[in-house]
Amino acid sequence: MDLAPYTGQHARCQDPQHAAVLLENTTYSMSVYPRGTVDHVFFHQAVVLTEETAEALYRDFTPLDQPYTQGTRVFLEKIVDAVTAGLETDRQKAIALCDWVRDIPRTYPNLHGEPFHGGAEEEVIRKGSNMCNEMARVLAILAQIAQIPSRYIGHMTAFDFDDPNSGSGHGVNELYIEGAWTYFDIRGKFFQKSDGQFASAWDLIRNPSIIDKQPPDVLSHMGRSASLDVTREYFSPPTVHIVVNYLAADHAKYDYSWQYPSNALYQRGRDNARRLRTTKHKDILPQPTVRV
Repeated sequence: MDLAPYTGQHARCQDPQHAAVLLENTTYSMSVYPRGTVDHVFFHQAVVLTEETAEALYRDFTPLDQPYTQGTRVFLEKIVDAVTAGLETDRQKAIALCDWVRDIPRTYPNLHGEPFHGGAEEEVIRKGSNMCNEMARVLAILAQIAQIPSRYIGHMTAFDFDDPNSGSGHGVNELYIEGAWTYFDIRGKFFQKSDGQFASAWDLIRNPSIIDKQPPDVLSHMGRSASLDVTREYFSPPTVHIVVNYLAADHAKYDYSWQYPSNALYQRGRDNARRLRTTKHKDILPQPTVRV
């Protein structure tokens, strides 16, 4: 299947609302990172996960052969060795790595907020990042070092422009364990199906009721501030889901330059997205009532 029409900011979506949410969300998110950097180009590489693309995305879109050269990312290797020591199965290792990434802001506390956006995974860890998309990059590479295939999953939600705290979505992962892609949210959330297998993002899209049928041992991994209410939102309309391949072997191909955060930076991104809502998407999505 040719996935090119379903790729990038202007990807083909059956539902016009999904196309609008995708464009607004990526417009905002790409304003936060310098052009051409890793977290910026993800949105050019992203493929929307839909009924049309699901089979291809879960068949052969992401290579299961994800080679990593030992000795090239020593700091990350030491983390993987420590976190997975004594663990035998990929399921155990995946959960342990997700738990470790969940706790990055506590393990490496930064009392002054994010010093910069972006950076290589080693920098994301050391600065104590709480940015979900950056933390998801960390989990992706740690998993590959542990010889567990991984990829990036993004949830893009519709802005509420009347709420200055309204978010623009969430970055998570899928890891390939037990012969299937498995959903791992870096806030400490993964989901078990009735047969004991873990759910993929596509499983949750098709059957979000799985979210509310979790045993206590699964829920015990959720972060302190994590909420299933938020997860339900990610799997309700009109959320758009994207899949990005991000391989440790491609590290040299990416730009990991920093962007220093500021209120002006966030406002510019929000203004750009809001402009789309009040012009191009005027008849597609709810219009803001407050002019800010």
